[in-house]
Amino acid sequence: MFSFVHRAWRRAVRDAAELELWEVLKRRGTRRAASENPRALAFAVERCTECRSIAECRRILAAGHDQKIPAFCPNAMYLKHLDAMQHHAPKRDLLGAD
Repeated sequence: MFSFVHRAWRRAVRDAAELELWEVLKRRGTRRAASENPRALAFAVERCTECRSIAECRRILAAGHDQKIPAFCPNAMYLKHLDAMQHHAPKRDLLGAD
């Protein structure tokens, strides 16, 4: 139990800019879609900070194999939802006002 709590605490207090989720959203082009629902994004951040596959995620991101991430990611359904939002929403809704 201590190991889990310690790992979660370390991830929670770590610089938010290093969170793997941010890089995944950036590479998929879904950052704006994610910002549309702050509550869902907060849950995704929580799942990312508690993930046990951090090393694998970093390795895959470093190798540029982003498409392999959903295979083990606790945010797989969230990422698929964002992809669907991005592909089906009108461009003006994704890009904001001109």
